[in-house]
Amino acid sequence: MKSFQKYRILCIVTLAFAGGAYYELNYVKSQSEFVPVMAPPNPAAELLIDLYPQRPGSKCLEADRALYLRYDLEAAKNHLEEALNQNYKDDASYFYNYASVLMLLNAPTEDIDEAVRQWRVNGIPIQNELDPRLIYKGVRFPLPLEEGSTRLMTKSLDGRRVAIAPEMNPNAPTLTAQINHLQEPNPAYRKTDINARSRFTALTLSHDGSHVIAANEGGVLTIINLDSQQLLHRLTNSSGDILAAAVVPSRNIAVTGDHSGKIKIWDLTSGSVIHSEQATTRAVSALAVSPNNSIVATGDWDGTVSIWKFKDSGSVERIIQNDKAHQGVITRLVFGSDNETLASASRDHTASIFRYRESLDRLLSVQHRSPIYGIDIAPAGTTFATAGEDQIVSVWSTQTGEQLHVDIHAQPIYSVLFNVKTGELMTVNNQQELINRTPVTR
Repeated sequence: MKSFQKYRILCIVTLAFAGGAYYELNYVKSQSEFVPVMAPPNPAAELLIDLYPQRPGSKCLEADRALYLRYDLEAAKNHLEEALNQNYKDDASYFYNYASVLMLLNAPTEDIDEAVRQWRVNGIPIQNELDPRLIYKGVRFPLPLEEGSTRLMTKSLDGRRVAIAPEMNPNAPTLTAQINHLQEPNPAYRKTDINARSRFTALTLSHDGSHVIAANEGGVLTIINLDSQQLLHRLTNSSGDILAAAVVPSRNIAVTGDHSGKIKIWDLTSGSVIHSEQATTRAVSALAVSPNNSIVATGDWDGTVSIWKFKDSGSVERIIQNDKAHQGVITRLVFGSDNETLASASRDHTASIFRYRESLDRLLSVQHRSPIYGIDIAPAGTTFATAGEDQIVSVWSTQTGEQLHVDIHAQPIYSVLFNVKTGELMTVNNQQELINRTPVTR
């Protein structure tokens, strides 16, 4: 047993050094694509924290995981303070991370200045332009994806329409989401643009394709009837940015989840809020309505998934909560056509299939090498697809979790959908064009 324990510790330490070297080299080669404070955690972090929970180095690893997995600035700040207050100086980058976190939290100026001073005293002297007070000035957290990426991509279950909202330069005079009318025979009418003055934070089509709901930074909410080409509402959410939304014309409502952790029900006729509830202490980051419009699923930044039942009064009631669905931010939720299968994707590198009946039971889990953002269940329900920052799109069996197909791309893929009519995989290229591919399953 003693020999086994020594071997286990040796493996962990080796992983720690090897992993650290890998991520450091990865950062050096990709400075323009990554912000230091959001570097992936050491691959051995979980084991090291488990073995040495009270060591300052473990507190730094916990700070990495809080930022990278859960977008939890407060937890990262507390962990870093614990480590630095114990005179931790093994890795000067954590002095930089601490100053960066304080900037992102809009901490008092004197606290930030002192953190930067400590970083300069304990770190390697580098250019002034890397000062966190400059890099993170006016920056919103979490940081947006690189320009040209498409995370927001949604389809109607009738197969008529697909909507996309690519990341654009925030200084552009107009930011645009695009509605693709897949069954429109006239090329001139196959696309419709939705213009906004700020970055899109949520975008969803109704199941029947008749309505689109879009949200933008600042809590601006837009609801459009696509069939009648009528703008129904442009509203402002009083509790902050909306990160997840759905529109349900059959119930004459829209559902939103926002940065403050609230879930709200909006009346499509009046545009007023008819129900508001504090669903979580963290941001609601994902939302999906079942195909029969009877229930809604929400996911948050802590990795919790909840199931809510629509009530006749127009409100919702939480009936199930799984606070161990994932270890990180829920990036996307989608129901299967049977109204019982729910797929989830997360920044913790995993995607899961759940079965909802009287409880929410995990059937299987699959893994990428980086955060997963795209997930969809095939119309037949036998397969599901995932897409991640590791540039991979995979197709898996919903019964066994077996990987049936792999596509490797030249850039990270943040969204993937199954074409309702053809069963092909739909992704978006750098020119914001829909690409259809037939998965060759083995």
